[in-house]
Amino acid sequence: MTSPSPPHFETPPVPLTFTLGTNPVSDIGLAHASRPPLGLHPVLLGSGAAPALHYPLGDSAATWGALQQLTTHLKAAREK
Repeated sequence: MTSPSPPHFETPPVPLTFTLGTNPVSDIGLAHASRPPLGLHPVLLGSGAAPALHYPLGDSAATWGALQQLTTHLKAAREK
């Protein structure tokens, strides 16, 4: 019989990346979606005719704030 593991703290999950598919990029506009108000530099995925964007966010607890700013920026373009 194995002994149970002692309790320990786990680091909270953090978002590492965010990928915006081809349809949302088309709806938002490539110019707006590719220029977030952060120090992020999205990676262009797919073809030039129907691109997707991949945003590397990092690996710290601060990435939650970056993800929130990014999604706010992307949603603002859809509301126009």
